[in-house]
Amino acid sequence: MNYLGNLHPNFMSDKQVKTEAWASEWGFLLACIGSAVGIGNIWRFPYIVGENGGGAFLIPFIIIVGSLGFILMLLEFAIGRRYKSSIVTGLASISKKFKWAGAAIALVAFAMLSYYLVILGWVLSYFISNLGQSFLEFEKFTQSYYPVLAFTAVLILTFIIVRRGITSGIEKFNKIGILFLIGIIIPLMIYGVTLPGSTEGISYFLKPDFSRIGEPQIWSTAFGQAFFSLSLGSGSLLTYGSYLRGKHSLIRSSSIIISANTMISIFAGIMIFSFVFSFGMDPQEGIPLIFEVLPNIFSDINFGFFVGAIFFFLLLIAGLTSAIGLFQVPNASLQDSFNLSNKKSSAIIAIGIFLVGIPSALSYSPIELGLSGVLFLDGMDYVFGTYGITISELIFVVVVTWFVDKKKILENINATSRFNIPQSAISVVKYVSPLVIIAILVSTAIF
Repeated sequence: MNYLGNLHPNFMSDKQVKTEAWASEWGFLLACIGSAVGIGNIWRFPYIVGENGGGAFLIPFIIIVGSLGFILMLLEFAIGRRYKSSIVTGLASISKKFKWAGAAIALVAFAMLSYYLVILGWVLSYFISNLGQSFLEFEKFTQSYYPVLAFTAVLILTFIIVRRGITSGIEKFNKIGILFLIGIIIPLMIYGVTLPGSTEGISYFLKPDFSRIGEPQIWSTAFGQAFFSLSLGSGSLLTYGSYLRGKHSLIRSSSIIISANTMISIFAGIMIFSFVFSFGMDPQEGIPLIFEVLPNIFSDINFGFFVGAIFFFLLLIAGLTSAIGLFQVPNASLQDSFNLSNKKSSAIIAIGIFLVGIPSALSYSPIELGLSGVLFLDGMDYVFGTYGITISELIFVVVVTWFVDKKKILENINATSRFNIPQSAISVVKYVSPLVIIAILVSTAIF
């Protein structure tokens, strides 16, 4: 089907038109859901909820995701669709002086992917271990050099998918992957709620403690988790939006993506807390919850190897869909900036990720590679995963809301939609978002 004849005139940049495009809106939606739904939804979201009063955290989180998160997602899609280019050339199209801003955001995505794939390698190893009917001990595993091999394996897998292009690689994998993910998480959740003591965990997760809702720290954490959960600030949503052709409603698409992302996060929370409370574990274990606490639980239940294998396969699929989105940000930027083919640019990015990721892969090894007493992986996560992605979103919001005509933004957001976003919403984002993001950065630094 030729989509070019159906384009709204404002959907295209005069400077560049991408040759690749999504084959269908369904493929675009699943790819964006996959980019947003990652290990963080299944691993980070439950323990963040656990550390912040359970259900008391959900109310501010849902409010933020449904308001500011929704508008920011629309902005990323709108700029991607308008300029039909990567984060680098897209922001440069606004003004040449903003090319550095796009490059900085692409660099953050590149850096995040370098250590994210290390963690995904751990997930792959646990999946293979459970499949082989054995349970890994996290410390023994990381004190070997197997994590380097696992990191290399998931990097190669991600590279192969991206190298195949938008429709044959990214879209096709996400169509299968997200359906697998939903098909796995629902049965696991149902299995979890049938365990004795699971109702206590579900109550802890869903029942709000209204006395804590007014705590500033909970709201600050909810803002940070909303950005993390929706994949805001990494440039992946803008990049995916740049491959849109035809009359897709961004408002409808964003509503579906946010609803699916939130639903999967809640399903994951119910599943995790059902297991944790059923076996009397601490819901505030934090990061060890996935790689230490849950494997111990699986080892004590009937068909534990099978349940463990299914769980880590779920994490693997979720991680890969997000990894692909992160990979495509610097990949598309390299293609646009130097007029390279997808095969060449993806190969260059893969080699770069391998070189930058090796120190993170060796962080928990016998070498314990680090700087100034901080393990390299932990340092990368702190610099780029905590601050980098938040600063990236701040840069993007300031560039777009202060230097792009509001009418042009709204033309792309409201096109083909029955419901229109008012101009006042852009004005609110223009002034409120930077203040909120700065507050998150300051709060993170203090607490």
